Amino acid sequence: MKKSKLTIKVQLLLMSILPVIIIGVVLLLVVVSKMKAGMMDEALEGLMASAEMFREQMAITDMDLTTNQLEDECKASTGYDFTRFEGDTRASTSVVKADGTRPIGTQAAPEVVEAVLKKGERYTSEKTDVAGKEYCVAYTPIKDETGKITGMAFAGKPTAEMEAAVSKSITSIVIIGVSVLIVTIIVVFIIANRLVSAVIRINNVINRLAAGEFERTEDVVLRNDELGQMMNSSNTLIDVLTNVINDIKGVSSALRDKAKDLSDTSAQLSDTTDGVSTAVQDMASGAVEQTESIEKMTHNVDTLSQAIRTVAEDAESLASSAADMSTAAEESARALEQLSVNMNSMETAVNEISTTMRDTNTAVKNVNEKVDGINNIASQTNLLALNASIEAARAGEAGRGFAVVAEEIGSLATESSQTADEIKGEMARLLTQAEKASTKAEEVSSIGNNVIQVLQETVDKINTLMDGVNMTVDGVNNISALTEECDASKVVIVDAISSLSAISEEYAASTEETSASMQEINANINTLAGSAEELMNVAHKLDDDLEFFKL
Repeated sequence: MKKSKLTIKVQLLLMSILPVIIIGVVLLLVVVSKMKAGMMDEALEGLMASAEMFREQMAITDMDLTTNQLEDECKASTGYDFTRFEGDTRASTSVVKADGTRPIGTQAAPEVVEAVLKKGERYTSEKTDVAGKEYCVAYTPIKDETGKITGMAFAGKPTAEMEAAVSKSITSIVIIGVSVLIVTIIVVFIIANRLVSAVIRINNVINRLAAGEFERTEDVVLRNDELGQMMNSSNTLIDVLTNVINDIKGVSSALRDKAKDLSDTSAQLSDTTDGVSTAVQDMASGAVEQTESIEKMTHNVDTLSQAIRTVAEDAESLASSAADMSTAAEESARALEQLSVNMNSMETAVNEISTTMRDTNTAVKNVNEKVDGINNIASQTNLLALNASIEAARAGEAGRGFAVVAEEIGSLATESSQTADEIKGEMARLLTQAEKASTKAEEVSSIGNNVIQVLQETVDKINTLMDGVNMTVDGVNNISALTEECDASKVVIVDAISSLSAISEEYAASTEETSASMQEINANINTLAGSAEELMNVAHKLDDDLEFFKL
């Protein structure tokens, strides 16, 4: 489609002035033509009235009608020429030819004679030859007392003079019409100029608005027409957009702050998980040490069992091998002391494991609190996204881009909440495993206390055995009894060691599961940190987009 090269001002002027000019010209032409015809008709009617007046004057005057006096006086008072006809011949007249003579005795034109003298009608004409000159004429019949037509009364004026008078009147009317047309054009030009000026101001406001500059215009608003209403609507739009952009900037600032808080929280949570991972690794190391201690204790119990069997076999020959028994008893005492030391070490390790598990429980609870904080941040972010969507919906078409950003923020908030829930679930499982491990550690500690007590009793009995070496018979009986008690204690110790070994294996498996869970938590935290960074990038992108609007 070809674009118009004419400005709106030129178009308004053409639409306004061209119809006025065309209508004015047409009206002038019509008026001039109609007026000319009307004026000629009126002139002929005036001539006819003058001719009839002249005829009446001839009937009542006492002047000599052959002297041209009456015609001259009528001409002096009216400006028309008058002629008295007797039949078709001029008897007296005020008409003077170019040579100064009067055309007395000349005949009227045949058409005049036909119409007036023969038919008795009045006759008028715009161009009739009178003494060799064109006249506007009016003829009326003259009748005697019997009603017979005896002649004609003539009133006329040269056609050139009549046309000059008509032209003069028409010229005056044309001048007036042209003046009115010029005034109309000037008024139209002023109005068009004012309209174009208002349109230019409105266009400048729209251009500034397109450039992001919200500047109100007040002068056009003072107009009471549609342009004033348009400018008022533009100012209202500017006010609404200003409020919307300010609100969006506030939301963007809050979003940026929340994203920073989320990033800081993710960093803190990552540090916490690192601490938990370290604690789990320490727990694993403790489990390994506990396993080694159990292996040593098992070896010592085997040694004790072998010693007890040796004592039982050599009980009958105790008297002859007292020295060997004393040596074996000393070795047993040392072994039991070593076992007691190992049991004390095991108790210390178990206590450390219990303390570590309590620290683990505390760390898990702290992680759960951080996850709750993440959930709160996600809820607030989701609420901010919902508010941004509502404001974008209110903005209509201009807020469509903001609606997309708000939807993306809501999605990120939902993902953050889901990730936090997953973290919370994993930490809950970790807390359950830690509580189980703590319970098992307490059971191991209780069993270790029993073993230590039994070992202490065994040491006391061996000391008693060494004191009663000289009492051979009683010592043998005591040795038999002690051998049975040692065998029973060995069973208890073996059972305790088996339970402790199972607990250690379960504890090691729990620590492995905890370590794997912490690795998954750490991965989720890294994902959450990436989401927080993306949210921060979105906030910065939103800030960059809002910088377009210069408020």
